[in-house]
Amino acid sequence: MSSERLKQEFNSRKKGILGALASGTDASPKGSVDKQIIPIMELLNSHPGTVTTSSCSGRVSVFLEGRKQSSTASASQQERETDVATAGGKGGDGRWLLVTHDNLLDDILQESRDDNAFLNTMFGGIPSEPAATQLIGELSSGTRYVHFKFEPMILHVLTETLEIANRLLTCAISSSFRESGIVSPLKNPIVAIRTMGLAFDAPVGIYDPEKNVIQRFIDPPGLRVLARLTGDRFRENSRRIDSLYKTLLSAMEAPETPLESKKTRAFRKKAEGMDKGRKLAAAREARVETDPLEDGISFQEEVM
Repeated sequence: MSSERLKQEFNSRKKGILGALASGTDASPKGSVDKQIIPIMELLNSHPGTVTTSSCSGRVSVFLEGRKQSSTASASQQERETDVATAGGKGGDGRWLLVTHDNLLDDILQESRDDNAFLNTMFGGIPSEPAATQLIGELSSGTRYVHFKFEPMILHVLTETLEIANRLLTCAISSSFRESGIVSPLKNPIVAIRTMGLAFDAPVGIYDPEKNVIQRFIDPPGLRVLARLTGDRFRENSRRIDSLYKTLLSAMEAPETPLESKKTRAFRKKAEGMDKGRKLAAAREARVETDPLEDGISFQEEVM
């Protein structure tokens, strides 16, 4: 595909994305853009060669897996079981019991000093009880686990060219989003900015659908410890988001090409230096041709 065609396609997609954002349309379950990531989005969307396509500033959640297909079910039963969870637990009535995109766990810990109130908040109102010892031996492929999770920021950015994508990737990696990468490099590349080093996923219980009860693996004090740990990761995630914003802002405000990589900048500086040297040499030769005395030596007329 020609560069002009790529540019036209990018501009068309960017116009549609920005139009949807302006109208308040958001396809995420939350239905709106996370506040903490808005400055980065506005910065990238103001650049002529980039536009954000999806984002999450990071979230703490308690997730209940959906119904799973039993490994012991017959072939006919498996065919009938269409509404089942995927490998990640989504689908089949899988759902979030608690989700927050802000670091609200400190508030929850303070306000829910009573264990019952704390557990009610964490498990979305589903009753819970300590898991029986024999229950551990009865776990199967159909067991629905309850996860306590922290997921760090993820941001997808559509770019006009692979060169811009590579520059953006350099900014992301230098800001500790080391698992970032480029998707669809042959068309308008998408840069996925992410880090898995902060991710946290702990199974804290299983769900009994017959009783509508969560059997807890961890007691309330242990859950509070996990809540504090995810709070620490949320703060580090916020620090990295701020670092990315500053890195992008610095790259865009620099006199060199916005989002220019170090390698590209080194080549450009070298070429500029050589060009400047040639121009100085040419200017010096021109002065010598017009004035033979313009060779670094000055003369004074002798006064009689």
